Amino acid sequence: MRRRLAIAAAGLATSLLANVAAAAGPAESEPAPPAGTATKDPATSGSTELAGQGSFGTVATQDEEAGDTLEWDLSFGALLSTGNARSTAITGGTNFLLRRGRHQIYATFLGNYGRAAASVNDEVVDTVGNLQGRARYDLFVGKRWSVFGMVTARHDPFQRLDLRLNVDPGAALYVINRAKEQLRFEAGYDFQLDVRDPDSAVELEADGSPVYDAQGNFIPLDHTRITHAARLAAGYSNKVNEAVGFSTELEYLQSLLQAQRWRLNWVTSLSTVLVRKLSLSATFNLRMDNDPLPGVKHLDTITSVNLVYRFL
Repeated sequence: MRRRLAIAAAGLATSLLANVAAAAGPAESEPAPPAGTATKDPATSGSTELAGQGSFGTVATQDEEAGDTLEWDLSFGALLSTGNARSTAITGGTNFLLRRGRHQIYATFLGNYGRAAASVNDEVVDTVGNLQGRARYDLFVGKRWSVFGMVTARHDPFQRLDLRLNVDPGAALYVINRAKEQLRFEAGYDFQLDVRDPDSAVELEADGSPVYDAQGNFIPLDHTRITHAARLAAGYSNKVNEAVGFSTELEYLQSLLQAQRWRLNWVTSLSTVLVRKLSLSATFNLRMDNDPLPGVKHLDTITSVNLVYRFL
């Protein structure tokens, strides 16, 4: 009896082991963990870079540095009012930029003209009239440094200036110098020659009335005035995206001859593309002269909205 029980127990154990082995199957048939499931890695290889971290370097290089470029555009704006309010105003300009290797040339020309009548019975008279041109050459002596020479000429009868000529050598540091974004700081010297309108550049009293000599003639001011000054400037531009761009420039000129003789210029513009090469630009221009001619206000501002067509 005991022998039969032992044989039966052995048979049952053998059967259970066979069933367990059949259910488990061979070791190589175990399915791999699904993608994304955490697995136990072997000991670290010593690398301190996380997986995928190197891809950030690829993204950074896509924002290319400023290189060779060729740009040319024309802008134009106008206002016409008739009837009880009679007014005409036009504004326009052009910009040209060429860079090849270490050399960069920039040129611009701007003009504003306006006529208006204060009332129905008044004659139409000139109210705005100025022309300004600038040419600049930069030689890049490093990745972020350039030396430059710049010449600016301005004609503005309302400031009693036949000509204001500025010659500006200096150096520029490009803190940000990318194709779509630039931030620069400049320092240098400014030579300024003012050629005054002989018919209006005369001595004035505190109330603005002319000063006469013993013969009853106006006392003219010197026909020319030369100023030597230190120049500081900063500029920032950003092509926010393919359709919107922003730029601003600030310039400070401090006379080395007289402390009270200084000027401040500020230009800010915002542009947006309308269709392909045609865009709309809004510009604000501020000019502050702390030592103008007698009877001339210290502050001038111009706000304009223009259509801009980019040829290149």
